[in-house]
Amino acid sequence: MAMRIILLFFSLILVGCSQPEMTTPIQPDTNWTKGELGNGLKFHIYPTTSEPVSLRMYVHVGSAHETAEQRGYAHFLEHMAFNGSKNFSSNDVINLFEKAGLTFGADINAYTSYYETVYKLDLPNKNQLDEGVLWLRDIADGLTLSATEIDKEKGVIQGEIRRTRPEHKSLAEKYYDHLIAGTSLENLDPVGNQSSVDEATADSIRAFYTKWYQPRFTEVVITGDVTVEQARQLLDKHFSTWEKKASVSDSHIEATTLALTDYTDTVGEFEAPSLSLVMNRAPAKVETREELLASWLDEIALQIMQQRMTSVYQEAAIPLQSMAITPYYMNYQRNALFSVAFNMELRQQVQDKFVATLASLRDFGVTQEELDTSLAYYQQLVDDLDYNWSKRDAITFAEDRVWGISAQQSSQSKQDYQESLQALIALASLERVNEQVQSLLTSDYSVIFGADEAESVDQLAEQIPLLRKALKQPGTAPVALLPTAKELAEPSQTGSILSQQTDEFGDHLWTLSNGIQVRLENDPTTLETVNIVYASQGGKAALNSDLFAAAQLAIPVVVRSGVGEFTGTQFDAFLTKNNLEVYPSINFTHHGIEMGAAKDKLADALKVIYNISTNINVDPRQIRVLQQETYDNQERYLATPYGQWERAINRNSYQPTSSHYFLTAPAYAAIDEAQIRQVHHELFAKDRGFQLVIVANMKPEEVTPLLKHFIASIPLEKVSAPSYQARYNQDWAPRVDLAIHNEQNGIYLLRVVNPNAQVSSAKTAFMDDMIQRLLSKRLTNYVREELGLDYAPDAYSVAADQEPSTDWFIEAQVAPDDIGKIEVAVDKVVTELVTNVSEQDFQLVAKQLSTALHPLKDEPVDRTWFYARYSIHGYGVKAIKDVDAMIDSISLADFKHRIAQAFGSDSVKTKYTLTPETK
Repeated sequence: MAMRIILLFFSLILVGCSQPEMTTPIQPDTNWTKGELGNGLKFHIYPTTSEPVSLRMYVHVGSAHETAEQRGYAHFLEHMAFNGSKNFSSNDVINLFEKAGLTFGADINAYTSYYETVYKLDLPNKNQLDEGVLWLRDIADGLTLSATEIDKEKGVIQGEIRRTRPEHKSLAEKYYDHLIAGTSLENLDPVGNQSSVDEATADSIRAFYTKWYQPRFTEVVITGDVTVEQARQLLDKHFSTWEKKASVSDSHIEATTLALTDYTDTVGEFEAPSLSLVMNRAPAKVETREELLASWLDEIALQIMQQRMTSVYQEAAIPLQSMAITPYYMNYQRNALFSVAFNMELRQQVQDKFVATLASLRDFGVTQEELDTSLAYYQQLVDDLDYNWSKRDAITFAEDRVWGISAQQSSQSKQDYQESLQALIALASLERVNEQVQSLLTSDYSVIFGADEAESVDQLAEQIPLLRKALKQPGTAPVALLPTAKELAEPSQTGSILSQQTDEFGDHLWTLSNGIQVRLENDPTTLETVNIVYASQGGKAALNSDLFAAAQLAIPVVVRSGVGEFTGTQFDAFLTKNNLEVYPSINFTHHGIEMGAAKDKLADALKVIYNISTNINVDPRQIRVLQQETYDNQERYLATPYGQWERAINRNSYQPTSSHYFLTAPAYAAIDEAQIRQVHHELFAKDRGFQLVIVANMKPEEVTPLLKHFIASIPLEKVSAPSYQARYNQDWAPRVDLAIHNEQNGIYLLRVVNPNAQVSSAKTAFMDDMIQRLLSKRLTNYVREELGLDYAPDAYSVAADQEPSTDWFIEAQVAPDDIGKIEVAVDKVVTELVTNVSEQDFQLVAKQLSTALHPLKDEPVDRTWFYARYSIHGYGVKAIKDVDAMIDSISLADFKHRIAQAFGSDSVKTKYTLTPETK
């Protein structure tokens, strides 16, 4: 009833009509072409002017269509789409598209849910579009489903079950299980269960396949660089021969709506005790502008309440483990979530503050300043609409349509989206938003208590009536919010430009009087947005080891303490109101600030960089709060088997003076204000090669005066680069076996380190990416597809830029009895990597890397970061400007040499296992 009243209010305001049932339907994007073939298959086509092409095949069949004996069959079929069909032998589909530069998992994938199975293929261009549609056609009724392949795939699926369905569930998972109890979802799980997977046969899988895979239950989506006519011809060519079947009349199953209830249980092993309130707001499906505005008004109200709650806890210096006030979607329903997590000893203090703040918001509302801060985001969405819409690519449109099919709603047009945003800004007065706040805080809600293992679940559940009673008490008017400082500090003196020039790529370069190097890439496609990275090599490697703990807390301490005249919450409000995105970071070998801003806010953005570099605040209370939060979080993590295992790996690998060394609670307890300021001074007052990179639709003359005033005025002391030695142990234990796992799952890790490899360069960075692709492919082919030991074996490098070492992790999760098998399998893969790499292997991963990097030309945010990273570490931007030239400069001999360096005789191999606790 409350939502109906709200919608009526919107209708009167926006439509200007007194008829209560009047609504404004969402206007669909007319660039979509929809249709249906004669056999009932539906299609959706969206042409774009950019090169990539995306395909989706949406089958309206999922785990809800299974019988008790068929649990997991829809998901099993999804796996079998990659294991042989009429036109593609086992794994040939993956090999075929890998040759086009695609990567299995990223570009070729699928998923199964309660009500659908969706197959995904993202192509770099339309050259293999015909083969892509042919593969989808094979999935329709041409899967081989051989008994041999099904038996092999059982191990893979069992691995997926072990990974995704742990015995020790999170509180959210427990709550969800509680909600579905007694509903049609209670015994459903898209991945199935161990017994049903083990008992599956080729005949039983085929029976499910034949019954449910029908053209009238299927929709195909084609987006990207293809005309409607070309797409129609491909669909007719391949899918018109798919014959109708009469095995079942309808596949539609109405989604189950969950009734929210109170709940109390122990939290998961990685979680802190918590209190959450959750309330249902509306179906996720949005068909009218009134429904869309209602969801946005909720978002605004929740965002402001999140800001207020954050401010309250920070001002009170109360440690928290997490806090979230946000929309929360579950089973196609939109909910509002109010949640806070904390140390068990602080439960009453945290809950009292939480309840009092919500009551104050309910009875006294929010301020105009808080509203203005929140609305700035939506105004920026209007201002940046052309830019944001231009960044929607084939994948974006395909995924949007898949969501629309699931939610049974149309894709909104650009014009309607713009008009809706403008209507929201006009509607969202202080009075209206406070009505929304009150609506949220007077709605029916459910209480979820997350208990520590030391707390009594029953006793905690008995507190729910007391909590409800406390929430009904009148709120207290908030203490007047401190006025926001009018302005950040201005530089006391202006620097100068030493030189400027244009390089071979057309970028404008400046050298400033303080040594900072600046690069401006003019990119007209960015329109009114600006992307900025201010960074330097150094990071933790530039610090003495006694400052490593302070380095880990420095950024959150400053975030909460503020800058100049701003407190932490005031500075956050200033940034939000001005639509300035700021992401400071301290890495192992570099540090800096990444920013996003509107073009007319460039001066503000550069002023922020100046103030963060010169004018930070350090509140000792926030240090104490963060020390407590860090201690609580670490103690909880180290109480888990995985935390103990990770610490054992770390301690076996690094010396105590290494920046990678796992720190303990006493190191954090010793942090004080002087140390935080010393970290800041070492990293932001000393120049180890600071670079400022700007990608924007701007001319040099627009930028030069701002650089002189804000960036050249940052006082910097020129110092030499530090040593980037990772400081590995000299006496590695060859293996560490911990039988302490609390899951029926075995985790295996092979770590391969060469502590004396060549210093990284653009060439080694590219080659390491290629090695990762080849190693992952071979692990997938052998460990997953041939042996069926693991669902997703993985390999990745953990070496930081400029560290003169290589450092690789190869990991897998297997049945505990298969630990010996996976060790042998991984050793074989590594041995063959060193001894057997063909020209074909080399060309394949080179093509994949080229395909992965080419989209950078259309991604200014990522490109800005790459320019900065490659500049500060001496790699040079040429590798990013012309990725193909960089790849072409790498020979097969270079590639083999890098592999031998990383995995050959000079490397140190250590092995680690985490297996179930022995009884």
